[in-house]
Amino acid sequence: MITKLVIKDYVARKCPYLVSLELEDKTLVDLLKKSIDNQAKYRELIEDEKSEFGSESDGEYGLEINEILKDHLSIRKQIEEYQKKQNRNSVEELISKYDDNQLLSKLSRKYFEIKYGNNHCVRCDVDKSGNDILDQFKIVTNTQKYLLDESIKVIFEGQVEVDDELRARFDVLIKNEDGSLSIIEVKGTNDVFEHPSENKKTNYNLDSKIKDKYLYDLLFQYYVYSKAGLNIRNLGYMFTNRRFELGKMSFPVDDSDLDNLFIIKNNINLASGVVSLKQYFDDHTYVFVGKGKNQKKAKDSIEEVIESIKKIASQKNIKPCKHYLCKKTPSCEFINMCFDDANNDNSIFKLTGWSWVGGSPDVTKELIDNDKIEKLSQISQNPFPKFKKNGNPSNAHLQVEYQKGSIKEKYVINRELIREIIEEDYLNEQIDYLLFFDFESFQYPIPLVANSNPWQQVVSQYSMHIVKKGYDLSKHDYTNGYGGGVKHYEYIGNPDTDKYNNPSIELFKTLKKQLEESGINPYADNYRVVVFNQGFEKSRMNEFVKDFDLICDKDLVRFVNAFNERVVDLLNFFIKGAFYCKEYNGRASLKVVQPSLTNDKDVLEFYRDKLQFDLKESLEYRNNLVYNGSICLDLYKSLLIRSHLNQQNIGISTDELLKQALAYCKIDSWGTVIIYDIIKNVHLKKLKIDAKEN
Repeated sequence: MITKLVIKDYVARKCPYLVSLELEDKTLVDLLKKSIDNQAKYRELIEDEKSEFGSESDGEYGLEINEILKDHLSIRKQIEEYQKKQNRNSVEELISKYDDNQLLSKLSRKYFEIKYGNNHCVRCDVDKSGNDILDQFKIVTNTQKYLLDESIKVIFEGQVEVDDELRARFDVLIKNEDGSLSIIEVKGTNDVFEHPSENKKTNYNLDSKIKDKYLYDLLFQYYVYSKAGLNIRNLGYMFTNRRFELGKMSFPVDDSDLDNLFIIKNNINLASGVVSLKQYFDDHTYVFVGKGKNQKKAKDSIEEVIESIKKIASQKNIKPCKHYLCKKTPSCEFINMCFDDANNDNSIFKLTGWSWVGGSPDVTKELIDNDKIEKLSQISQNPFPKFKKNGNPSNAHLQVEYQKGSIKEKYVINRELIREIIEEDYLNEQIDYLLFFDFESFQYPIPLVANSNPWQQVVSQYSMHIVKKGYDLSKHDYTNGYGGGVKHYEYIGNPDTDKYNNPSIELFKTLKKQLEESGINPYADNYRVVVFNQGFEKSRMNEFVKDFDLICDKDLVRFVNAFNERVVDLLNFFIKGAFYCKEYNGRASLKVVQPSLTNDKDVLEFYRDKLQFDLKESLEYRNNLVYNGSICLDLYKSLLIRSHLNQQNIGISTDELLKQALAYCKIDSWGTVIIYDIIKNVHLKKLKIDAKEN
């Protein structure tokens, strides 16, 4: 059965093997299990890079698990049973309890029920008792019945089938007064549209602004509904208003606020004839771009896409084939099932595409799709320049050279670059304090606290190690967080007492107070705030200054500005090519750099007799119930939801859970202290490592 899921993945991935699997329901169970097994790993990778936009969307090429479960309700039950068997600690159990991935769907239905009346709205995929209907044919017959029922104005989760091979499913169908129908797709994000450049006016009605997989989603639906004889007037998307704030403090959202929560874009109004997409729908054809000899087809027609999928369905024994879209971020969830060597450091899929370390997506695509390269060691000539355009060494170049065997040493360092960075930002004579700092935040499809928006990253805790000039780690007591010129400070909000108060305000008040208590003038220039990947921390502080300028005390906003201005990025050592390790594999995130350095035998030997504690033990996340950033994020929002539902006395106490979150964050900031200390000692030639010097 060809569904819109198959259509979207065909357009996005161009993978016959993936499409052939999706056409076979029995294989989806194994594939979904494979994806679920890897979800924690994917979330951790996202957290490593501290994406400014968070985890709001599945990514342009990501497999949409919830979309599959809509089309395959019987698989949902099997997945739920599978998840129940997974071993989870108490924190993960709490997160699972309050994880509602259908929240926005529920709120969208409530929106229409209020607008049209509850008695005039109906779901096709549940029975009268509210239980899921697993029989796909029953959902189709329910849809047909409700379409003929004049008392029904809005239909949710309906399905239409034609030719026994095409099935389209809609989120919302509205019956218009003139007898025509409007179809609305509900999305948890406005990631449906391409993000226009800042100097262009945003226009969500242009076909060029809708991502291909969503465009073909609508094309497919219109094609199926038209063949079924339905009179479709317009199709569009419903998504959260990123500027929405709670008017009434309630969870999930008070009825009075629902009208402002969503934005509806009727992208294709077939009656008006003014929208550029109309030509797609009138004759099911495609647009030509250019003129004369330069004219070419811009997009395949929906019929061409369907015919291509039918050809795939008729073929037998389709085998996976490596191509660039397998690793297009995020990597295909099935890549490990298709290719045994996908996680091997020498795999072509490991080649970095990040331009900030000298990589290039175009080069990677050329190697995989045109040159059919499967291993980095097979590359005859290094496609990446030894130095980037700014003259800094290229990590991408080094990654290839390591796998080709051209470099035998574990590290490649550039002492001149290390000296420039460390003397400017760390060992500068005017700098008396280094503040190694790390935020943790949470986000949710709807605001959970005041003065926040859907999907906004709200900072709720931090860990900070204040390191004085001339510090001595041999005198430091890590457990208690003081000694040797190093002192640990931290903060975390408390959902049970904060309720709907935004934790960011008290967080920054506490931060300012702690600096003053430690003898630091927050507005002086004798300290630097050391973070790893400054984009995340600086973005959160910029947002606070913007959002709270008229709400908070002016002095607090002034302090946040001053603190932000003093941020320096430890990541610069690794993206500028000053300090590269073979184990980085072209990456440079904290969760890659820190263990690569601290597991080194020379590093461990150097610190073995210098510290009062075990270095590796102090950096071991797995000792905590909260052992990665994704769990830390999910824990805080789960505690907020639990508090909003007045269930805070159920299960493990909030205080105990917050201690676990603090312990995780402490390791993050401590890890940056150790990374810096390693680099400093290499710079001073006190620590000797197996390194080639550029």
